[in-house]
Amino acid sequence: MSPNDVIESYVVDVMRRVSARDRNEVGLELRGLLTEMLDDRAQAAGRPADDALVLAVLREFGTPAEIAARYRPPGMLVIPAEQTRSFAMLSIIGITLQWALTLPQVFDGSLAISGWWLTWGLGAFWWPGFQAMMALLVAWLRSRGLFLPKWTPRIADPDRVDRGGMIAGLVGFAIAMSFMIALPWLVGLMPEPLSGVFAFDPEFLRARAWPVLVLWIGSFAIMVTVVKHGRQSMLTRRLELGTSLGFVTLLAWWLSAGNIFIEKSTNDGARGGLALVIAFIVIDIAIKLYRGRPRITAPHVSGR
Repeated sequence: MSPNDVIESYVVDVMRRVSARDRNEVGLELRGLLTEMLDDRAQAAGRPADDALVLAVLREFGTPAEIAARYRPPGMLVIPAEQTRSFAMLSIIGITLQWALTLPQVFDGSLAISGWWLTWGLGAFWWPGFQAMMALLVAWLRSRGLFLPKWTPRIADPDRVDRGGMIAGLVGFAIAMSFMIALPWLVGLMPEPLSGVFAFDPEFLRARAWPVLVLWIGSFAIMVTVVKHGRQSMLTRRLELGTSLGFVTLLAWWLSAGNIFIEKSTNDGARGGLALVIAFIVIDIAIKLYRGRPRITAPHVSGR
């Protein structure tokens, strides 16, 4: 085959992969471009174009499938690139949560590992599939002109907070904190066998549970301060980091110092949940440190 025949074969291979209405235009454009590239390469090499030269040009240019993809309109984007990390993180968290809540059945001998894997183990992967289907639904709706994202200008101030959202968070925090404080007494009011299943270890309540009240009150006070001023400060950020480290230390102590619940299966489930909470807090601390806002300080000028 002559070099022109090789180019013609390549162009036809690309044309087969594009829509019929664009084939002639694509073919003419590619033929002219590749012929010009081959002539330039032959002049630079100081020899007539031959098979080796044309193959080198085409291989550097790309495969017919790659070139055809450049001429096709982009398909429906399901998961944008900037959301890929969030999608992966939520998938891992969902799978880990289901495993943490169900593996205690394997540890206490009530479920064989093979039975767990064929049910809860593999079944945990429904969560990434559900996320993918929801993303596909949203992408399809947006392709029909529905739920299109809109951009509105805002003040680029990472320290400013949404007071309304934080007030709602404070209310939820207070309700959850009140419920957790009352939980040991609420368990005593439950009918059997629930009262036995969720009964706390007396030693845990006496010696190890109380420090969480200090951390909760401290976190609540920090949030109130932030809401009052409408923005974060370097001090509140450092205090938040300190309370997060305090929670990690306390939860690690709870895991290592003894039982939390009297019932073994309940205690195992609680331990798995606490380990997961520790992982979430550590990840949150790492993200906050990574995203720490750099501040420019003026250089010190010594007096002359």
